[in-house]
Amino acid sequence: MENRETRRYVDVIKLAAGSLQYRNISVKQTFYDAVSQLYWYYKKLGNKEYLKTAILHIQAYLEMGFDYEEAGELFNKILGELETSRELMFPKKFYVSKKIRLNKTQVRSMIKKWPASPRQTMKIDEVISDIMKKISERENGIFHYKCAVTEDLYELVISQQEIFFHDVPRGIFYAFED
Repeated sequence: MENRETRRYVDVIKLAAGSLQYRNISVKQTFYDAVSQLYWYYKKLGNKEYLKTAILHIQAYLEMGFDYEEAGELFNKILGELETSRELMFPKKFYVSKKIRLNKTQVRSMIKKWPASPRQTMKIDEVISDIMKKISERENGIFHYKCAVTEDLYELVISQQEIFFHDVPRGIFYAFED
């Protein structure tokens, strides 16, 4: 079971990793490298705290919408050293990344509230169209969408390495189906 301290650690890891895209650094690759380095430290020093820290990074990686299978070999080694399994530590019902199809209904489902208001710089249909266009054209950059009424902030990250959408106030990350 997760406690408050674990939740705080995972949230801090996600916050730190989420800033990488501002320097055009792959979030996914950085997670893999960090977990790999923690495993290396464990092998060299024999201290299981490195493995426990790696588990926090794996949880953050999964919560950010990245696929377990892409780093499964490394992750499974760590779980094996801790004598546990993916099913126990990261049940699929909690850590299946939210994959979004690039259609209006699915893209709209990522945005919680966007009330019509004269203060809005973009209507919800314009936001959805803009997101879909940027993704389909793979327009590199970090794009922000802010609701003038709720002040909710959404971030679309498109780089050569990855594409994801971040619901900032809720801390939810979405990946897109290929």
